Parts: sequence; C-alpha cells; structure tokens
Amino acid sequence: MRIGVNAVPLSIKMGGLRQYFHRLFRELLSTDFNNTYVFFYSSENESELELLGNNRWREGAIKVHDQGEILLHIMKVDVYFCPFAVLWPRPLPIPSVVQLADIQEAYYPQFFTEDVLRSRRLHYASSTRGADAVITLSEYSKQTIAKHHLIDPDKIFVAHLAAGDSIDSLFNPSDLAHLYLPEKFIIYPANHWHHKNHDMLLRALSYIKREHGVEIPCICTGFPMEDGYPLLERIVEFELSEQVLHVGYVSDEELRVLYSRATLLCFPSLFEGFGMPILEAMSAGCPVVCSNVTSLPEIVDAAAVMFDPKDYRDMASALLKVWNDDNLRNELRDKGKNRARQFTVARMATVHLEAFEHAVNVFLPESRNVYKQYVYSVLGDSVFQGVVSINNRLKAMESSLSWRITKPLRWVGDKLRGM
Repeated sequence: MRIGVNAVPLSIKMGGLRQYFHRLFRELLSTDFNNTYVFFYSSENESELELLGNNRWREGAIKVHDQGEILLHIMKVDVYFCPFAVLWPRPLPIPSVVQLADIQEAYYPQFFTEDVLRSRRLHYASSTRGADAVITLSEYSKQTIAKHHLIDPDKIFVAHLAAGDSIDSLFNPSDLAHLYLPEKFIIYPANHWHHKNHDMLLRALSYIKREHGVEIPCICTGFPMEDGYPLLERIVEFELSEQVLHVGYVSDEELRVLYSRATLLCFPSLFEGFGMPILEAMSAGCPVVCSNVTSLPEIVDAAAVMFDPKDYRDMASALLKVWNDDNLRNELRDKGKNRARQFTVARMATVHLEAFEHAVNVFLPESRNVYKQYVYSVLGDSVFQGVVSINNRLKAMESSLSWRITKPLRWVGDKLRGM
C-alpha cells in the first residue's frame, strides 16, 4: 500500500504535534516495510523531514509549492493521510485519514480570533466527516469529536502518544550551564497559548511567595505566540522576575535533561487532547503535578497530584505538597515511570496502520465516481475557460479567510492559465 502523507504544514513551532509526527514516522519508516510512504513536503520544511533520521522518507517523496498541488499527484497513492487536523485538499477520489488532536474551540472559543474560529468551524468537522477514518490522541478527544461533529465513534481510532528516547549518552549536560539552573525548580514547557494557563501558574507562585514565604523557582520553555499570552510582561507585573525564568525554545535533548533535573513538572493547562509534556516527564522520572481536566486524568491515572486549573489556591496547595515532601516525590517518580511504560511508539504506529486499513476497506468505489462527476467534470470540455474564470473571481475576493481556503483551486487555475 502506498500511503500519502501531507507533511506540508510541518513546522518547528508546532510543539506537541511536531513531536508526534517525528516519533510516529521514525517508527513506521524503521519497522513497516509492507507499505511505502509518499511524503508531500515543501522546501520550507525539508530539514524537518531530515530529522526523521531515515532516508526512506525520500523514496517517492514529492516536493510541492503548497497543499493544493497535491491534487496533481493524489492518484499516485492508495490512501491519503493528513496528520495536522485538516483534510486538505478535499474532497478526494481515494481513501483518506485525518488526525485531529482535540476541538478546544468548542469549549474555549474566547482563546481564538474570529478568523481562526471561522477556519476551524469550516475545516475541522468537514475533515472528520469527509475522512474514511479519524485518528485522535485520547478517549476524551474521541468522545468529544464524535459528539460535536456528529460522526460515528467507530470510525475514530485512539492512538495514545509515546515519550521520546532517554538522554543521549553523547549529550553533555554542561551545555545547559548558561541557564544557571537552581538546585530545585519546577518546569513548565509550553508555547504561550492562552489555554496553557500560564497566568494561573504565576498567580499560584505569587500566592505561595506572599502567603507562605516560599519562593519556588520555575523554568518556562516555549515560543511566544501571535495573539497569545504575554508571559514575559506578566512575569514582571507579578514581580516574579527573580523567580521565573523563560528560556524559550529548547531541543528535545535539552528538555529531557531539564525533566531529569527538575524537582517536579507543573502542568496547569485548561485543555489538552493528550498532554505530551506529562508523559515525557513521567518517562524521565520527574514528579508530575497537573490539571484534573479533559484528557489529563486519563493519561496520568494515579501517577500525579492533580488540581483545579481555575483555582490558583488549589494549584498552590498541590505544588507545596509535592515540593516539600521527598517521599511523595519518590513515590510519584516510581508511579510515573510505570505509567509511562504503558505508552509505546509501537502501539501508536499500529493504531495508525489499523486506521489506514480501515479507510481502504470502507471506501466506496462510488465515491470515486461522484468525485469525477462533480469535481473532475469541472475540468471537462470547458476546462480552461471555466477554471480560469472561477480563478479570476476567487482572486477578486477580499476576505482573507476565503483567500486561504480557496488557494488549491486558485493554484489549479494558475497552472491551467499557463498551459
């Protein structure tokens, strides 16, 4: 089976989804020789694919200028997989699979701009309904996607994520000496999205300092995000500049060292489809203190101390409980490592293969005929005049959202105009 993979959106700023992509395809490329993987990628993210560490990704790989160009090559694969939330292009004349981690916008629309909300509402449900199989990362996400998108839960496959490798023996921990890490500290690795709830963490640390006279050092990693939480400014406003250190982006290797050095991980997120940092911390033997909402109880089971992420006093109580108790931290380390062993990259890869097979098996040949009738027919006798005319009208649109979502059709029009 030739499995097409839309890797065009892959970016270093993706956070957990980037880790998911790398771990999944490192495993599949090194263990699955029954199938061929055809990666659609762009010149902007070729270096990301190189990080897979396996030249098999180049076998049959197709470089495209944008996702619309994939339409020209779609019949070269047997099933098409979009790992980054949106099935695009669509509709398609072949079996398709989409991965959607969560539908946060259904619960916290206030964390998104109107433009992003419109885009998600336009694409997410249409993608899961149009795909022959859907992959998500937790049972929580499966149930919420099925409920809000009105799709059969039997077409949704849960592929729990897996932690990365242990610390590379060639990595020199002294490379982190420039951070001047304190002897004890908590770590929170997260890009600065509003749902990551940095504000409540800062409130909890400020409360502990003010009411208990305890200064708990905190290391924050991650990228600032457009329209995201202004972490650096808020650290100053809370008068925590001497206590909270933002180190920005760190490599996977550096992050694993930080986990191994940290006294505990605090993960106050309001919404997670999985919560990769929790699994990574448990795997590294770092005690976990985290929110008690969405998918997080499913992931940690009994291997963490949990709190209400909307109550900074409850968060402060949980932090102090673990910070001050050596025996409890040792217990959480043992429980965390045992829990992390239950999440394997082999199992994650197997679930993806099951979803690909399911998509092929349930795909109706009539769907290909419908596609040809209603999509390919546009490219029929009056193909050149028709598509070029549509393309010109689309280019006259002023809405930035309409401009983006019609990009594949505009691209086809440009190609036809040049013929």
